[in-house]
Amino acid sequence: MIGKTQGRVNVRENRKVSASLRRALITTLALGALPGMASAQEREDAAETIQNVQLLFHLVEADGFSDHDPEIADVVSELRRLFNFKGYRLLSTSVLNVGLSYLNSSTVGGSGSQRIVPDDSLTPLAISTEVRARHTARTVRATVTLTDLVPLPLLEASVTIRDGQRVVLGSARRSADAPVLILIVTPKIDPT
Repeated sequence: MIGKTQGRVNVRENRKVSASLRRALITTLALGALPGMASAQEREDAAETIQNVQLLFHLVEADGFSDHDPEIADVVSELRRLFNFKGYRLLSTSVLNVGLSYLNSSTVGGSGSQRIVPDDSLTPLAISTEVRARHTARTVRATVTLTDLVPLPLLEASVTIRDGQRVVLGSARRSADAPVLILIVTPKIDPT
């Protein structure tokens, strides 16, 4: 009986030492960090803090296409429920990584943008986004803007999305005779 009790005491002491070492390491790292970040990094749950959000964008064109596009087969049925078009085809797929930093003691945020050139177009588009989240949340609030060469947005939407959830942000036309563009986003939240 004494051996089991002694073993439990040693395990508890090892856990206490381990926790103390973690706190000391975090404190040491925090001293070299920016002043506003030190208190947030000292938290016990810092290992679960969101550091990066990867946004996967699918730009889809809706028009009178009759061919089946296998790259978006899994979303076409949902698109048909939302929109009344004969067919859809994928114009581009892009990934935007947004690194997040501390905005205050409970929120992280960041922004990013990139240019995309749809497959059969010489006219580039730009996607920009602002992302905010709670440190340990599995959802993010993203404001996404799709623009053409002119500064006015073709599409702008703000949405709260769960990790891995695919969301249709909306549709837009470049001009009255141009096909409709549909933007779909899927976030992947990367904790540390």
